[in-house]
Amino acid sequence: MQMFDWINWIAILAVGVFLGLAINGLVDLAAVGAWGSIVVILGLCAGGLVFYFLIERVINFISIGRFSAPQQLQKPRKPLALFFALPIGIIIGVIGAQFGLGDLLL
Repeated sequence: MQMFDWINWIAILAVGVFLGLAINGLVDLAAVGAWGSIVVILGLCAGGLVFYFLIERVINFISIGRFSAPQQLQKPRKPLALFFALPIGIIIGVIGAQFGLGDLLL
């Protein structure tokens, strides 16, 4: 792995840790019966992702003039550590939240 890959790995791992903390928070909300809050939070997240992808497609269409970019023959493979950075970060976040990591970071 190159230096940029290590920096990218650390950033993705940090995002995974915060996602793990958020998942633990949603599970805690479910445990106390705050289902309305969970539905609103997940609905807003899903709406934000749909909006992001739609805007990305529109900007891509405006800048290139077509919706799909030309296909490359072979893309270089990402290192395996980058592939597993997000799941490892989520696991660390969920387990760390049980031990008080959320109080420390948030």
